[in-house]
Amino acid sequence: MKNFWNYLLVNFNLRSIIYVLPFLLLSSLFVFQSCKKEISSIGLDLKDREDLLDAFFTDSVTLIAYSVKEDTLNTTNLIYNYLGYLNDDIFGTTTAGIYTQLVPEGNSFSPGNYSKIDSIVLTLRYSGGFYGDTLNPFTIKIYELTEDILASETYYQNNSIEYNLDNLTYDSEFHLYPKPKTKVMVDSIKDPHVRIRLKDDLGQRFLDNKDNLKDSETFKSFFKGIYISAEPYQNNGSMVNFNLANLLSGIQIYYSNGEETRKFSLIMNNRETVRFSSYQHDYESGDPNFVSQVFKNDTAKGRDILYVQAMGGIKTKISFPHIKSLNGKKIVINKAELIITCAREQSTLFPSPEKMTIQGVNKEGKTVFLPDDALFTSDAYWGGGLKNNEYRFRISKYIQNIILHDSFQPFIYLVTNRAAADANRLLITGTDTLSPSRLRLELYYTEY
Repeated sequence: MKNFWNYLLVNFNLRSIIYVLPFLLLSSLFVFQSCKKEISSIGLDLKDREDLLDAFFTDSVTLIAYSVKEDTLNTTNLIYNYLGYLNDDIFGTTTAGIYTQLVPEGNSFSPGNYSKIDSIVLTLRYSGGFYGDTLNPFTIKIYELTEDILASETYYQNNSIEYNLDNLTYDSEFHLYPKPKTKVMVDSIKDPHVRIRLKDDLGQRFLDNKDNLKDSETFKSFFKGIYISAEPYQNNGSMVNFNLANLLSGIQIYYSNGEETRKFSLIMNNRETVRFSSYQHDYESGDPNFVSQVFKNDTAKGRDILYVQAMGGIKTKISFPHIKSLNGKKIVINKAELIITCAREQSTLFPSPEKMTIQGVNKEGKTVFLPDDALFTSDAYWGGGLKNNEYRFRISKYIQNIILHDSFQPFIYLVTNRAAADANRLLITGTDTLSPSRLRLELYYTEY
C-alpha cells in the first residue's frame, strides 16, 4: 500500500485518479465500517449526550442518600498537617492537633563549654493553606509525650498518645494570630512560619544530657516527642496548615558560653520519625438539621440536604436500591453520570472543595476504587471537580457492574478529596424529587 501511494504522488494525473477512484471508495468504506465497529465495542459512555440517539434516558432512578460519621482516616506521616480550632455554626466544633517525633539534625551534639541555654523555639513552616477566618486566633499548647510513637503502627484521626500535662510553652497562653502568607526573616531564612518559644528548662535539659542527642534512636528513647494542641480563644477560631516535612519545622536550641551563641536543631522531617494528625469533632453544637441526620441518625433528612466534611468528619452514603430492576428489562449502560449540586452559595470563609471523590465498597465490605476511577485516570472522564456549582462523576462501568456481576455493593460514599490533609466541608442538595438541583443519576441505556 505504501508503494502504491508513492506511485500515485509521483505520477499524479487525471487518468491515474480515474483509474484508482473505485479502489479509493472501496477502501474508505472498509475503513469506515471497521472504525464504526471498533467504537461500538468500546461503548457509548464515551460519547456526548447528543450522540446517544439510540439510547433511552432517565434521571428518575431512585436514590437514597444520607450523611454519616466517618469511621477511620489514616493520618500517618502527612506532609501537610492542619492545626487549629474551628467553631462552625453547621458542623459544630473541630479541633486539630499534631503528634510528632523529633530527631537531632546532622552530627552528634557537642556543646563543649557552650553550656548555658539562651532560648529554645518551636518553629512551624506554613504551607499557605488555611480554613476559616485567620483574623480569629486560637491557643497553642505543647506537651511532651510519655508514650512511644511506633514506626510499625498506622495512626488514625481518632488516635492519641499519652503525654505529660505540663505545658511547655514559655508563655502559658500562647495565642496564634495566623499569618500564613507573611514571610519572617530569622537566622538568614525568610519564609512564612510561626515561632513558639518553649520553656528554658527544656532547653537546659537537652544541654545537660548531650549524650542522649548523639543519634536518632537514643534521642527518641530520651525524648519521645511532642503533642501540639489547639484550644479555643476568641470568636470562631481558624485552621492553619503547616508543612512539617520542611526543614524549618522543628525545635531550635540556642545556647551560649556567655559571650557567643550557637544553634542546634531537632527536626521532624526524617525517615526515622513518625507523626500523625489528630482530629476531634463535637457535632452536638451544630445546626439542628445536621445533628438530627448525622448524630441522631434521622436518615430522612437526606431528602433535603446532605453533608460532607474532611478531617475524618462526615461522608454521604448514596444507595441505588432498584437499579437491578430498571424497567424490568435487561439493559446495557451507555452512560451513567452522578450529579451533585452545592446546596447553597458557600461562605467565603468555608469555600467548597475544589474536588470531591467517591469510594466504592466491594462484596467483602472493603473500601475500593470504582472501576471508572481505576481504569480511566483522566479527570476529564472521571470528573469530580467543582464546575458551575456542581460536581459530576461518570460511573457507567460501576452501575453496569452492580447490575450484572455483584462485585460491588449497591452504594457508594461521597467524600472530600485529600480528606486527611484538608479542612473543608460541603453542603449538598438532597434527593427530593421536586428540586431541579437534586442529587440524581442521569442514565443512558440500551435494552436487549
